[in-house]
Amino acid sequence: MASVGLEPGRDLAARTRGEVIVPGDPAYDAARSTFNGMLERRPSVIFRPADVADVAAAVRWAGDADLPIGVRAGGHSVAGHSTPDGAPLVDLSRWRSVSVDPSARTAEALGGSLLMDLDAATAAHGLVAPSGTFVDTGIAGLTLSGGISYIVATEGYACDALIGAQLVTADGSVVEVDEDREPDLLWALRGGGGNLGIVTRLRYRLTPIGRLYAGTVRYRGAAVRDVLRSIFDRDAGSPDELTLQAIAWRSEEDQAPRLTVLVTWRGDEGDGAAATTWLREHPAAYEVDVRPMSWLELQARNTPIPFGLRHYWKGHLVGSTPADLVDAVIAAADEGRDDDGILIELIHGQAHRIAPESAAFGGRRAMANVTALGIWTDAADDDVHIAWARRTAAAVEPWSLAGGGYLNYPEVDQTAARVAAAFGPEAFARLQSIKRTVDPDNRFRFNANIPPA
Repeated sequence: MASVGLEPGRDLAARTRGEVIVPGDPAYDAARSTFNGMLERRPSVIFRPADVADVAAAVRWAGDADLPIGVRAGGHSVAGHSTPDGAPLVDLSRWRSVSVDPSARTAEALGGSLLMDLDAATAAHGLVAPSGTFVDTGIAGLTLSGGISYIVATEGYACDALIGAQLVTADGSVVEVDEDREPDLLWALRGGGGNLGIVTRLRYRLTPIGRLYAGTVRYRGAAVRDVLRSIFDRDAGSPDELTLQAIAWRSEEDQAPRLTVLVTWRGDEGDGAAATTWLREHPAAYEVDVRPMSWLELQARNTPIPFGLRHYWKGHLVGSTPADLVDAVIAAADEGRDDDGILIELIHGQAHRIAPESAAFGGRRAMANVTALGIWTDAADDDVHIAWARRTAAAVEPWSLAGGGYLNYPEVDQTAARVAAAFGPEAFARLQSIKRTVDPDNRFRFNANIPPA
């Protein structure tokens, strides 16, 4: 796609009040930076709107010029969806503000807010929204494509807590979305990603949060496989208070797979200790750090991943977790290099009990998200790490729920078939119909794209 160039940038500036950045401007390179260092993207124009009216004006400008539009909030898209090449980018990254109504147990957040903004505002009132696990992630992209948190078993996905939004659609209309006014759009926003327009504000249902019993346990040696198998076997029958995640990776020290398990118990410390004894006291555990902590302490345990590393992620939401899947994960971990790892997010409890028809999200029946995270620094190693992640995803595929991955962790070369599979045929058809109503020209296509019906 050819760049629209400087003149259209001036035309946009004449129609709006926000900051317009074009190639050659001093701020341009920093503004276009991508999370994934593999990607070199150059938007034709980067626009930082002053307000919602500015967003709408920019969308109408792009429509007049027959241009697609990229949208950036946190900018953490591994596939580069938040930084288009040769097309205009609406950058909401400075729109960071969250307000909380503690009596109603709701929060409203601007579209560029990060998870750390949402957490800090809600935790001050002893409340929290189910969300994600890395505090520098943009909550808009996270919520609109699912959202797996440490309380997924008691609250469901982040998209399940979305009760309202303000949406700027492809014709520049500003639409207030909630269950009463736009129920179809609310359904679609709960999992349908950024396909429907620019979400400038999100409203969440909150839940009270107290002290948690949480932390990490690390395992090494031949028993690593047995630990992972026990986790898979036990999780489906675990109480909602317990959420487990794990990372399988290869240790250069002993040239063998290791396992890190992230433990979260939402409830009484004594009950949590009793429920996790089998994890903490396993003979293969060599490092145990599980203790009472606040929600903010728990969220802070994941160190943000810096921009500029090279990434290729690919995986599956799996519908079953048999012993053969354990073997596939351990074998793949043994082949990893550098910072490669296999993320396993176990899912049970309330996430399964929420009515599937309440959200477009297609992974409701998944027992786990299993994703190969290829992460490295040297461009010369691209082929090795990409091939590893693809092999790992292929090894996991026999247990895939529907043949598609978790859309918050998309691969750079994600296919249309994988996107459709992630929703399932009925939800995908409904999304295509809604897309045709609000974005018939597929103006918002830099995402896990749903083409208009």
